[in-house]
Amino acid sequence: MKWIEVPRPQTSEELVSAAGGNQLVAEILASRGITNPDEARAFIDPQSYHPSLPVEMPGMDEAVNILENAIRSGSRIGIWGDFDVDGQTSTTLLVSALRMLGADVVYHIPIRAIESHGVNVKNLAKMIDKGVELVVTCDTGISAHEAVQYARGRNIKFIISDHHDLPVELPEADVIINPKLLPEKHPLSTLPGVGVAYKLIEGLFHSQ
Repeated sequence: MKWIEVPRPQTSEELVSAAGGNQLVAEILASRGITNPDEARAFIDPQSYHPSLPVEMPGMDEAVNILENAIRSGSRIGIWGDFDVDGQTSTTLLVSALRMLGADVVYHIPIRAIESHGVNVKNLAKMIDKGVELVVTCDTGISAHEAVQYARGRNIKFIISDHHDLPVELPEADVIINPKLLPEKHPLSTLPGVGVAYKLIEGLFHSQ
């Protein structure tokens, strides 16, 4: 066996300074693609971080308006999540925050062994049968063509919040919020599902 030593990343004096004079921290930042001193400061120091606004996400205004109307009218909102950590935290965030705002909310997290990923029509139908008038996905849904078509056929509004790669053709949902719709270099372009859910709730709270 022969050990192959990975070359240490190159760091500038400015980057080391931004890392508090710590060479090791600077190298760790550089190995993760953070070589700009200003970006390094924002990564290390919360006071130097300026978060992007929720409205920078395509579809955010429309999604907020639909959610506001649903809350105001007392319409039941169904949150469809996913069974992994990203999906469960996304679901928890959306359900908790919407209930804080007085929304009537139910949720569904698929059972992996039975349902697998995505939005299946069988359980979506059960959710709608229980009075759901608006479906919001989190960490899933970007390829849910059949589910969206089914919901539209039952006059149900459908918001997709997801972070997975975009298919060639997007579902015909009322709104799609996905960071992959942003330019590649945008600060929000690499958000996970729970990050997208957070931005959606942030946008909703800002509008109150």
